[in-house]
Amino acid sequence: MSNNNSWQVLKFGGTSVSSRDNWNTIAAIIKRKRAKGKKVFVVHSAVSSVSNRLEALITLAQSGHYDEPYQELVSLHQRLLQEMELPAMLLDEQYAYLKRLLDGIHLLGEVSDRIRALVMSQGELWSTTIGQTYLNQQLEEPVNRLDARDFLVANEEYRVDYLCASCDFLQDDALIQTINATPVVITQGFIASTSEEETVLLGRGGSDSSAAYFAGKIAAERLEIWTDVPGIFTANPNHVNNARLLKQLNYDEAQEMASAGAKILHPRAIRPAQISNIPLYIRSTIEPGIAGTIINDVENRWGMVKAITAKENITLISMESQGMWQQPGFLADIFSIFKQHQVSVDLVSTSETNITVSLDNLTQVVSEKQIKNLSLDLSRMCRVNIMKNCSAVSIVGKNVRAILHKIAPAFSIFETYKVYLLSQAASDLNLTFVIDDEHCNKVITALHELLITNNPNSEILGPTAKELKQVEQADTGSKWWQDNKETISMCLAKRDSAYIYHLDSVRQNIHNLQSIDAVERIFFAVKSNNNPDVLQVAYDNEIGFETVSCGEVEHILNLFPTIDKSRIFFTPNFAARQEYQTILEKGIRLTLDSTYPIKEWPEIFSGKEVFLRVDPNIGKGHHENVRTAGATSKFGIPIYELEELKPIIEQYDIKVVGLHAHAGSGILTNEHWAEHARLLAETASIFPSVKYLNLGGGFGIKERAQQTELTMSQIDNTLQQVKAEYPHYELWIEPGRYISANTGVLVSRVTQVKQKQNYYYVGLSTGMNSLMRPALYGSYHNIVNLSRLDESKEHLATIVGPICESTDKLGVEIPFPETKEGDLVLIENAGAYGRVMATQYNMRSPAEEVCI
Repeated sequence: MSNNNSWQVLKFGGTSVSSRDNWNTIAAIIKRKRAKGKKVFVVHSAVSSVSNRLEALITLAQSGHYDEPYQELVSLHQRLLQEMELPAMLLDEQYAYLKRLLDGIHLLGEVSDRIRALVMSQGELWSTTIGQTYLNQQLEEPVNRLDARDFLVANEEYRVDYLCASCDFLQDDALIQTINATPVVITQGFIASTSEEETVLLGRGGSDSSAAYFAGKIAAERLEIWTDVPGIFTANPNHVNNARLLKQLNYDEAQEMASAGAKILHPRAIRPAQISNIPLYIRSTIEPGIAGTIINDVENRWGMVKAITAKENITLISMESQGMWQQPGFLADIFSIFKQHQVSVDLVSTSETNITVSLDNLTQVVSEKQIKNLSLDLSRMCRVNIMKNCSAVSIVGKNVRAILHKIAPAFSIFETYKVYLLSQAASDLNLTFVIDDEHCNKVITALHELLITNNPNSEILGPTAKELKQVEQADTGSKWWQDNKETISMCLAKRDSAYIYHLDSVRQNIHNLQSIDAVERIFFAVKSNNNPDVLQVAYDNEIGFETVSCGEVEHILNLFPTIDKSRIFFTPNFAARQEYQTILEKGIRLTLDSTYPIKEWPEIFSGKEVFLRVDPNIGKGHHENVRTAGATSKFGIPIYELEELKPIIEQYDIKVVGLHAHAGSGILTNEHWAEHARLLAETASIFPSVKYLNLGGGFGIKERAQQTELTMSQIDNTLQQVKAEYPHYELWIEPGRYISANTGVLVSRVTQVKQKQNYYYVGLSTGMNSLMRPALYGSYHNIVNLSRLDESKEHLATIVGPICESTDKLGVEIPFPETKEGDLVLIENAGAYGRVMATQYNMRSPAEEVCI
C-alpha cells in the first residue's frame, strides 16, 4: 500500500486532543492520509491544561494540600473517557502511579528536577493511552503506541537538564524497522530520556520539538503541526484584529519568528526539519480545510516585513563598568560566568562601558536562584542591574536592512515608550526593541498597522483571522462579466483591448450606499471614472459629484448644464489661487486642505462658505500611495493648526460650514466612518458655524475570495449612534472606488507567451499604459483567461504588457491555464482609477471604453 519513505509526522496540541469531536477530526485526517497510501506517525501533547495542573500539584504536594487538585485531574480525564465511550478503568494504574509520586514528594518536603520531570511526563503518557485506544476503534487497522523515551535520548554534553533537554534527530534505522510493520503509530511529545533511562522534558511547548526529532529520525516526507489556529499570523490575532495568515515562510524566517516569540511553533522544532529538508505545515484541527502555513526552503530575496512578534516576561541584565573600556577579553570573562551558571543569552547590546543582555526564556528555564547566583558572580566584575517584566518586540522579515528606509516612520511610535535595548540581528532577519511589558500590545498593534496592515498586496499574505472565521456565503450566482461573456467577446471582436463597464452594477452599488440612512449626501469621485455614461447613472440616481480640478467641474457642468450646484463638491490639493476663485465664482462648495490659502489669500474667501479638510493622522490602505493621512501625506490640516485660523476667519467673515476627513483607500472595516464622524464632531466645536461632516471615502470592495465585504447596515448602525450623540450635524460620504470599481473590467488579447526558467510570462496587447494601479500602488486585481475559464491552471503566470518598463506587470504569479496567442485575458475590478489614469506612454494608445 505504501513505501518506506511515505511517513508523515502529525503533531497535535493539547486543545486538539481534549474532546471527542477533535479526536474524530484526527481520525478523519489519518484516514485521508492512509487512503493516499501514507504512513502516519502521530505525536501529541497532554490534554489541555493538564501540564499546568501537574506543575501546580508538585508545589501543592510539598505543602500537603494536593488531594483535591489530584482528584480534579483524575476527574478531568474520566470525563473525557466517558465522552469518548472508553473503559472507565483505562487509566487506573497510571492514576495510582502519579499518586505515589506525589505522596513521595510530600514525605520528602522537596522535589528534584528528575522527579519533577517524571511527574510532568504523566500528562502525555495518559493522553496517548486514550488516543491509541480510541483510534483502534475508529480505524480499520491497529495503532502502535510507542514510549517516546525509548527512542528520544537527551544530549548530555555538559550536564543533564531534566526540564529542558534537547535530542539527536539523525535517521534511526532501528526506529524505522520498529514502526514499519504498523502504518499508524502514536507517541508522546514533550518527553525523552537520558542514557540512564531517566525521564526528561523538552521544555514547555516541547511537543513540537518531539515531532521534529521523530520526523528527522524516520526521514519523514513532511511534518504537520496541528493546533487550534490555522497557521502562523503576522501578529497574534487575539491582540491584532488585522493580523494576516502567512501562507509561506522559509526556514530561517520561521526560526526567527519562533525565537522572537511567535507562540504557534517552538523554536527547536525548525532546525531538525531544515537540516533534514522536511517541509513543515502549520494546520488547524478546528478548521482542517484551511491550508495554513508551509515552511520550507523557498528562497526569499526580497525585503518584506513578515511579522511583528513579542517575547514577554523577559529579564534584562545590565552590566556597567569603566574597567571594560579597551580591556581585551572582558566580554569573554563576562560570558564565561553565564556559561558557568548554564544561563543562555538571547540579545546583546554593548558600549564602551555597558553590556546589556536579555535571557533566553524560550529554550531554557532560569530559576530565581540561578539569577541571584549569576548576579552575585557578575557583581565582582561590574555593577549589575536586573530588570524584569520586559518585552522584546521584533520586526521580522528577510533582508530587514534593505527596507530600513520604509520602516523608519514606525520609529516614531517609541517617542512615548522607553526602549531599554535595540538589536538588529546579524542574520538580517529582525529588528528588536526591548520595552516594558505594559506597553507591549500597544506597540505591536501600532507597528502592525504601519508595516503590515498597510503593506502592498502579496501572495504570501493570506486572509485575516476575522476573514477566516467568516461563514462562507452561499453562491448567489456568477459575476456580471461571466453572465456577459459572449457580449464582452463581441466587444473585443474588432479591438485588442477594452474597458467594459456594466451600468446595472453601477446602479446597484449606488443603491447599496443609499441604504445608509444616517448619510444625507453621497458624492461620486469623478477622478475615479469620468465616463459620461457612468456619470449619467450617478446623476440619474441623484447623488453628487466630488471633483478635484476645474477641468472635472467643467466636465460635469457640460454633461449636466441644469445641475444643482450644491451637488458638486470641489476638493483640490495644492491648487493655484485662480482655481479657488473660479470655483467660488461658480457658487460651488469647496474644501481647503491647507492653512496656506486662508493665511495668504484670505480676501478671496471673505463672506464665503468653506470646508476644512482635517488630517485624521493615521493613514489607511494597502499601499503608502493610497494613504492620505499622517505627516508623510500631503493631504489635510493637522488638528493642532486649526486654532491658528480662527482670528483670520473672524476677521474676514469666512464661514466654516463643514469639516472633511479622508484616511485612504480600500477600507473594509465597518466602524471606520463612525470613527471619523466622532473625530470631526469633536473637532467641530472650534467652529460654531459647522453644519456638515464629510467622512471621506475609501469604501473598499471584496477583491479576494476570503475577504469580508462591507455591510451597509452595520455602517449605518455605527453612524446612527454618532448622530444620536451629535444630532445637529449632517453626514456626507464620498465612497471612492466602491461605486464603479467592480463594475468594470479590462479585457486584452494575448500577444505572446514566454517561459523563462521558472517564470511563465503572458503578454497582453495593453499594460500599464491602460491600468496603472498595479505599478503605482502594488494593487491586486484578479486575472483570468476568459477564453479558457474551465481549463485547469497549470502555471503561475506573470501577466505583462508591451510597455518598455520592468514595472509593466499587471499580476504576478497568478494561477493560470496553458495560454495561447489570441486568448482574451480579463482583469477584474478595473472600473475605478483605470482608464482615467491611462497614458500614451511609448506612444501606445490605452484601451478604449465600452458600456453594456
